[in-house]
Amino acid sequence: MSKDCPSNFALDAYRLGLDRAPAVHVGGCARCTAWLAAQEQVAAQVAHLWVPPAPRRIGFWRFARLGLPVAAAAAAAVLVLARPRPPTETAKGPAALIQVARSRAGVLSWLSPADDLVADDAIRIFVNRHDGADRDVLVGSVDGTGQLARFYPVNGQGCSVPLPAPGQPLDGSIQIDDAPGPERLVVLVSHAPLCWPAVGEAVRGFAAGAPLPAPLLSQGVHAARLVLPKRAGTAR
Repeated sequence: MSKDCPSNFALDAYRLGLDRAPAVHVGGCARCTAWLAAQEQVAAQVAHLWVPPAPRRIGFWRFARLGLPVAAAAAAAVLVLARPRPPTETAKGPAALIQVARSRAGVLSWLSPADDLVADDAIRIFVNRHDGADRDVLVGSVDGTGQLARFYPVNGQGCSVPLPAPGQPLDGSIQIDDAPGPERLVVLVSHAPLCWPAVGEAVRGFAAGAPLPAPLLSQGVHAARLVLPKRAGTAR
């Protein structure tokens, strides 16, 4: 899509019949037409696998166990959608390739650089390994207040969780709370487990733009940082 195209949010509203304003543009825009077709395809493939998240709150994000096995074929079917921003790499070798799927008011999409988050969005994280020795992943985020949220694992004393099978998301979804943004998502993929007590401050610093400490750089860690814009309000 070009800078003159409606936003992804506006196109979603058009697709759901909530706003007919983009109709004229869509009728003459091959890119927007292809984007809408891809959205319909991914929604048809995986929408029935999402269930409402539980109301349990952990910190300022909430977790729910959602069985959403989006296969690699589904990802290939939506290549017309932009991928997330290229992650920041500080370790040796290529960065971990991260994709984020978002469910907003029942509409599924891959997050692109033009997208944002609002309260009540639910996201799932896909980590595409490229190193045969990669075994474990640790994920956290720092919001606009500087608070570190631990997602995988949630336990502040815990260590990395095993990487899922190729094409599968990390277990469970993350529901966005109303804390100020942006969300600076940090993903560390490693050959052996990393534990929060040892790497928590490094994750916080990396989220803010600092390099990872030398001991981590020597362990074959693939590090990625995704800055996810966040606006006030809730998903509608």
